[in-house]
Amino acid sequence: MENRRRAMRIPVASIAHVTPHGLDQTIDVMIRDLSTSGMGCYVNHACQKGDMMLTKIKLDLPGEDEGVLSASLMGQVVWVKALHDEKKYAIGLEFRDMEKRHPSLYAHLKMLEKSSLAN
Repeated sequence: MENRRRAMRIPVASIAHVTPHGLDQTIDVMIRDLSTSGMGCYVNHACQKGDMMLTKIKLDLPGEDEGVLSASLMGQVVWVKALHDEKKYAIGLEFRDMEKRHPSLYAHLKMLEKSSLAN
């Protein structure tokens, strides 16, 4: 399968809080990887390509800018894959406004992407 990602994904083991657009219920998801343009995560509910989700991320940042960084981003589901357990799914979210809405998170992830490419 062709890799169509626009940015290098950084492996992250963290929880994010996701609210599907139009619902009041927040769902905890396990983040698999994160980049300046998107996030891969695992969810316990079915969703569809094109669904919009408000994603609240809280990350403990390593490195020069260490500390806790929180961000709320609107993401669109761009792919869904059912896992062997029929009630678990891997999904990909695309973020389109991280650089503008959360420049510190964008800058940190951009630095991690560049350092991953150098290794």
